[in-house]
Amino acid sequence: MTAFFTLLSPMGTIAIIIIFFILARLSHKLGSVTRMPPHYRWFWVGIGFLGMAFISQLLRISVSLAGQAHYRWLTSPSFYLVTHHLPIAIGVTIGLAVTWRYWSWLLTERDG
Repeated sequence: MTAFFTLLSPMGTIAIIIIFFILARLSHKLGSVTRMPPHYRWFWVGIGFLGMAFISQLLRISVSLAGQAHYRWLTSPSFYLVTHHLPIAIGVTIGLAVTWRYWSWLLTERDG
């Protein structure tokens, strides 16, 4: 049962990547209508960081399920911090900043 949950764990990262893709496309369309600078391109940088974290996650899962002793360093906490947690933190921070830049007007809109 643990292997089942281990194999499903990358779905969260994939979901964030899909959300960033959708936000990049919507921000591109909004920016072209309102003639905003193309800050939406930073979403692609965030997706790159999330992709690196996704690959690291898949690598760690495959090594832990295979149980190969030669590649135990791939499952160490420091390797996972540098290749998974930090890229996710950087990618989500970039996405948050760009989303705030493009879509903050929704919070300030008032009726009449």
